[in-house]
Amino acid sequence: MIIDKMMLESLRTHLNCPDLQVFAYEEWGSQNPDHRSLIHAHRDRIILNSETPLHSSIAHTNGMGILVTSAHAVGVDIEHAERIADRVVKRITSPQEFTSAPNAASLWTAKEACFKALRPFKQPSVLSGFSVGNWRKNASQFETFTLLDYSEHQVPSEGAGVCFHQQKFCFGFFCVNL
Repeated sequence: MIIDKMMLESLRTHLNCPDLQVFAYEEWGSQNPDHRSLIHAHRDRIILNSETPLHSSIAHTNGMGILVTSAHAVGVDIEHAERIADRVVKRITSPQEFTSAPNAASLWTAKEACFKALRPFKQPSVLSGFSVGNWRKNASQFETFTLLDYSEHQVPSEGAGVCFHQQKFCFGFFCVNL
């Protein structure tokens, strides 16, 4: 698995989401014809066995699938970093949002993760319907961000987001603290 115990603790801290659970497996990648049924079955087992209501988010790409769960609204995305083109990301972002981001892959995965976490709130219909920013590069391998226009989406806070690159993948996580 690509997310080890130390990485998980760091994610929990940066996202201010102490109950975050992350599951990432190669067999959940889109190269596997059964990837959707495998990841959904795992999610369903976790949610059914939980004593408290959980939010979940799923993402997959060729070679990796990922599932996150939490009592907080969460979102996750994973992409092959080299496949994300600037021209595509510019179509879903403002010029300011694009220039302030560390790179196109981080911005794309941040927007996807944030979009998924907005489901319980006033989620826009498209990725360009909200903005992320306040990017910070941490001493670790993380880049952090927040939801800029959170009140427009009836979200109680700007939330906390994390992106990082590991191997060929770019990961994006976002958590709304209630």
